[in-house]
This record gives sequence, C-alpha cells and structure tokens, in this order.
Amino acid sequence: MTSSIAALPKAFKYVDVMCLPESESIFKMNPRVRDVFVIPRHLKGLQKFSSYYKIFKKLISNHYDFLAQFSVDWRGALLARFLDVDLSVARETSRRGKFWHQSFDLIALFKDNRPIAEQDVDLIRAAGLYQKKEAPSYQIDAPQKNQLKIKKWLQAHHISKNKLIVIHASSRWKFKEIPTTTWAKIIDGLKSKKIDVIISGSKDDLNTNQIIYALCKSKPLLTTGFSMEDTAALYKRADLVLTIDSMSTHLACAVKTPVISIFGPTNEKNWGPWKVKSKVITMSTKDDLIFACRPCGQDGCEGSKISQCLVQLDPKVILSEAYNLLKFKF
Repeated sequence: MTSSIAALPKAFKYVDVMCLPESESIFKMNPRVRDVFVIPRHLKGLQKFSSYYKIFKKLISNHYDFLAQFSVDWRGALLARFLDVDLSVARETSRRGKFWHQSFDLIALFKDNRPIAEQDVDLIRAAGLYQKKEAPSYQIDAPQKNQLKIKKWLQAHHISKNKLIVIHASSRWKFKEIPTTTWAKIIDGLKSKKIDVIISGSKDDLNTNQIIYALCKSKPLLTTGFSMEDTAALYKRADLVLTIDSMSTHLACAVKTPVISIFGPTNEKNWGPWKVKSKVITMSTKDDLIFACRPCGQDGCEGSKISQCLVQLDPKVILSEAYNLLKFKF
C-alpha cells in the first residue's frame, strides 16, 4: 500500500492511514503519512466501543478530501458513508454485497495476476489521480535512531567488512517455509565464502530461528527483541535479504535492498519483489512435472501444511542465486 501513497499527487499534503496493529510501524515509517489510526482489534466490550468512538470522532473532524479502501473490511463502508469525503474508492470484490459496493463513489475493477502494488494503485488510477502505467516503488524510511542502533549492534558483533546477508526463514503459515535443514546448508555455504549471515524475525519466529542455528556448523547471528523499525534499519544495511514468501520481501523492497524471495504455493506474480534488484526462486515443471500444480494457493499439499515445492528445493540453487546477486563465484 505504500506504493499507493507514493502515487497520490503532492497536492494531498496530509495522508492518514487506518490499519491493523501489525501494520502500524510500517506506515509510521512512510515519509508522507501524518497519522496512523490503529483498529482496536485486541480490545473488548466498552473499551473497544470507546476506542472506535474516539477514532471515528477524530476522523470526522479531519474533513478528508479522498478515501481509498484497499481491503474488503466492513469498516471501509462505514467510513465512506459517515466521513462525508469528496471522493471515495474501493476495489471490486465478490466477498461483499451491494451495500458495501454502493458505499463508495467509485469501484476499481479487480485485475488478478498482477503485482499487488499495481492492484493497489489501480484505486488511485480509478479516481483519476495517477496516470502512469507503472506503480511507484514502496517507500519507507527507517528512523535515524534505529539506524544508529543497528550500526552499533553490527560493530559490537564485528560485522563491517564482509558482505552481509539477512535471512528471514519463519512464517506463521508453515506451508510457506522451507526445511530448517535446507536453511542450515545454505548458511554453512554462505559462511564458507566469508559472508556474514544474520537470521532475523519477530519473537514468534525465534523458535524456528534457534532450530536453524543449532543445525548450522558455522553459526550465524540471531536477532532478538528487534522492532520493525530495527529490522528495517538492518535490512537497509544488508547487501542482500534472503527470505521466504513473507512481508520481509516487501520490507526489503521498501528500503531498496536486493532481495531473493522463495515462493511455494503463493503466486509470485502477485506478491513478488517490486522495483528492486531481485530474484524469485520457485519450482516448476522444468524441475519436475509434479510441480505443474503451483502456484496452487493451498495450505500445503492436500492440506498437509507441507509444500513439496519448497521441501524439494535444492539449497545449491538458492546459494547460486545469492552468489549471483552478490557477484560471488559459485
């Protein structure tokens, strides 16, 4: 969505965002965003009602000129109806009925099999506010205090001279992960070339990261307690981000760091890297006819939560692509 913010004309001096808690940090790092209103999904009862009341009261008092609803969330229809904006737009969806669609002045046609950045910017195009054929790049700025923190952290761990790769290996959707043994082989291969390796992630990723760490013969660094701002600053200093299909792909793109993204069931044409030096790694019929099914969009093969198109990836292929982007000889 930060691509859509960049697509807005400069005449829009103030841009506010309403989002879920997990996206708050991303939008606060966007240079054009003034205020971020967080949906109080975690609250209950009177506290939740009170929080919504304060948010809606503030939004109404801001007198917005334009509203773009990127998700199919029901709150978007209420905002469009109660905020009295000059122009509102949403995306066509089969998941909502007539009431939801009629809440907006304009409905952008849904065009699948295109990058999500383009799909988001289609809303801005539908409103006549952006005419270019290609959507802008993602945009965030890691705060200076976090950049300084990461610089000192890297210095404390004697990381400064060698190439640096940051790995994001874990997902709450396990069918998007490659085996921990594959990661260990990749890391050992990188370390053998004197490439510094850091495994990053949230507190929810720590267990997977520790398993990978234990399997490695040459130990990488692990991040612990890093905020989203810290991670953005770390990615900014990296020579390459190596990640599974996750938000890390888009975070790397936003800080303009080269990225390798490993895709399984998900369609890389939608969720792949955008406007940075990058490589998408997948398995296809070129590898084996059994992979004609991907991208299937399923939660693993036959609901197993395990994706063979990721399990069977050869770590040498991933290493080769990493060396190519870093201009190393394999």
